[in-house]
Amino acid sequence: MSESKLPLLIGIGTRIRKSPYYESNLKYGVTGFTVYNKMYLPTGFSGPEKEYESLINDVTFGDFAAERQIEINGKDAYKFVRYIQPRNLEKCEIGFCKYIILTDMDGGIVNDACLLRLEENKFWISPGDGDVILWLQGIAINSGMDVSIHEPDVSPLQISGPKSGKLIQKLFNGEHDDLGYYKARQTQLDDIPMVIARTGWSGELSYELYLQDRKLGNKLFELVYEAAEEFNGRVIAPNTIRTIEGGLLSYGSDFGREHNPFTIGFGRLVDVDQEIDFIGKEALKKIKQNGTKEKLVGLELEGDPLTKAPENFWPVNDKDKKVGRVSRAYYSPRVGKNIALAIVDIEYADEGTIVSVDSPYGDFESKVVNIPWFQADKDTHLD
Repeated sequence: MSESKLPLLIGIGTRIRKSPYYESNLKYGVTGFTVYNKMYLPTGFSGPEKEYESLINDVTFGDFAAERQIEINGKDAYKFVRYIQPRNLEKCEIGFCKYIILTDMDGGIVNDACLLRLEENKFWISPGDGDVILWLQGIAINSGMDVSIHEPDVSPLQISGPKSGKLIQKLFNGEHDDLGYYKARQTQLDDIPMVIARTGWSGELSYELYLQDRKLGNKLFELVYEAAEEFNGRVIAPNTIRTIEGGLLSYGSDFGREHNPFTIGFGRLVDVDQEIDFIGKEALKKIKQNGTKEKLVGLELEGDPLTKAPENFWPVNDKDKKVGRVSRAYYSPRVGKNIALAIVDIEYADEGTIVSVDSPYGDFESKVVNIPWFQADKDTHLD
C-alpha cells in the first residue's frame, strides 16, 4: 500500500462555485484547492508547517467561505432550531453563538455546525461539508412550522492567532474590543456589511468576518492583508496540525453519519431530559443509557515525522485484529511526536492503551491519549 505519488490537480470550472475571495487566493499564492460544500476551498499557501508557526505565534487569515451559511427565519424559527438538534438552547439569546450537532432519528450525526442567533427569529447555521440545507428544507416541509430556509449571501473570512485581537482592534478602531467568546454582532468595515463573531475553526483565538456582499470579497481581503502586515500576518488554509492538536473535528473525515455524539465526545451537546421533542431523542436516550461501542481518541505514533496527511483511513490494530481507524495524522512540533485522531473499539479507548497503526510508511506503535493536546487561548491579548 502506498500514498499517491502523482501530482494532484483539480479542475477549475463552472460546476463548482468560486468564493468571493477566489481572486485573492490566486494573488497570494494558493497552491491547491479541495471541494467543500460545492465550493473551492484553499488547501495551502506557504505549506502547513509555516502556516502553523504563524497561526500559533502571530496572526493568520484566509478564505473560509466554503462554510456556506443556512438562514432559518420565520415565526417558528426558534422552535424549529430546537427540534433539529439535541442541545438545550433555552439560554441562547440574540447575539449568542452555539456549537451544535444535527442528528437523525437513529441518533446518527448529520453534521456539526456553529449556530448564530442574530434576531429573535433569525438564525444562521454554519455546517461542515454536506447537504445540510436539503436536510433542513426536507424537515421543514412537513413540520407544520412557519419557517423559511435558504442560503444567504454570506461568506466567512477567518482571522486567527494570538495577535488576531489586535488586528481586529486595528481594523475596527476598537469598536469590538468587548466582543465576548462565541458572541456575534452586525457591523461594517469601510462600508462593507458583515457580521463579526468570536468563532472559528483553528484551535487558536479566532474571529470570523461574515461578509454579506460577495462582490466586495477581494476588497475585504485586501483591507485585512494590509492591516495584518504590522503583526506578521500570513494567508493560510485550514491547518491540519493545529486542528488535530486542538481536537477540532472534521465531518466526513473524523466522524460521520454512522457515529453518534457520545462516540465523538460530544455528549455535553445532548440534553435528553429537556421537555421538548427533537429529532433522535429516543435513540439518543438509549445510546446514553447503554453506552457506545467505540470512541474517538487521540493517538501518539512513534516513528519518523509525518509530513503528509493520510489520503485514506489507516487501520488501527491489536496484533492481527483491526480495532479502529485513523482519520487524520501529522507531526506536531510542539508535542514532538506524530499525533492522530482515531475512532477505536471501546475496549481500546483507555488512556495509555498500546495499539499499532498500519500506514503506507510502515506500522507505527501508538499510544492512546486524551485530547486535545492544546486548548485554544481565548484571551484577546489587547493589553
